[in-house]
Amino acid sequence: MEKTNLPQSNAKNLPISLLLSQDKLSDALQAQDPDFVQQVFMTHSKGMGIEKAVASKSPSFHDVTNFYEERSTLFWLRFHIAETFAFLGIYDSASVYQIRETAELILHHEIFGQLTLDEFLCFLQRFKQGRYGKIYNSNRPNPQEFLQCLQPFWNELSHERGKQAEKERQEQLSRERHSPENITWEQYIKEKGIEKPNPLKEL
Repeated sequence: MEKTNLPQSNAKNLPISLLLSQDKLSDALQAQDPDFVQQVFMTHSKGMGIEKAVASKSPSFHDVTNFYEERSTLFWLRFHIAETFAFLGIYDSASVYQIRETAELILHHEIFGQLTLDEFLCFLQRFKQGRYGKIYNSNRPNPQEFLQCLQPFWNELSHERGKQAEKERQEQLSRERHSPENITWEQYIKEKGIEKPNPLKEL
């Protein structure tokens, strides 16, 4: 039976496959829209930069939770956290409790809970590249430091989100300025090549 004790317990760590199998996506989730499940949980790219991650408009953690249920989002988070720990060579020294609690803290964080799936994968990619330092000492992971690494990423992400939001705003203003409903009669006849009537000709 799986142990979920605190890290200082002597519980044997479980392999990733067994850890994740404890909370498989429910039958109801699969039955609702299997194509969406495939799209959300299987195909999001790990290779995109922060600009593309923001522009992709992928579902947020809250979107997945609202569409399905919270444990589906936690399943996804735990999978990628465990995979990241395995990449770093520290999965065997991480406890089930650490991985589960890290996922919970991210999902329920007032800021990080707003991340989209692609944005989180972008964070993990940059994290693996060493942009935010290390989270382990003597091959033991420190989830607290892992969570702290999300803050500089969030700062970068907020800057990129702001840039793209401003670009979209300017494009919307441009569309509105050129809308037929928002131009003067003088602008309309000029664009259509209509000769403006000269009242002096009538005299």
